[in-house]
Amino acid sequence: MERAPAAEEPAPPGRRRRRRDGRTRTVRSSLLPPPGAEDPAAGAARGARWRAGAQHLADNRLKTTKYTLLSFLPKNLFEQFHRLANVYFVFIALLNFVPAVNAFQPGLALAPVLFILAVTAFKDLWEDYSRHRSDHDINHLGCLVFSSRSCL
Repeated sequence: MERAPAAEEPAPPGRRRRRRDGRTRTVRSSLLPPPGAEDPAAGAARGARWRAGAQHLADNRLKTTKYTLLSFLPKNLFEQFHRLANVYFVFIALLNFVPAVNAFQPGLALAPVLFILAVTAFKDLWEDYSRHRSDHDINHLGCLVFSSRSCL
């Protein structure tokens, strides 16, 4: 009962291939949920199932994103300051605030560093959003499940 894989068109140069809407994944499993377990896709609230003391079943959702709304700024700055070049240029810009060693306007020294940090943060945000969209597409694909119980 397997479906033949759909032929994909070659992607134009520089672009990623998109999955077709009709494709399904095939999952072979010998670990099906116990009889009577509620299906989360059937509309049962996860919280109600958990509070009722029922067995908590793991889901197959794919999550490859690095950030959440609250963690984006701290994690991104942490990653950017692990690059030695960023630390060096911020140190030089901050050194311009010391009157004995400043070479030019202190505010002007921070502009290029802040610009590079902002552009890199925007690039990381865009990549993470693209990963989120890709995860959403994969998580909402149809799925065929083959198991030893279904053959009975």
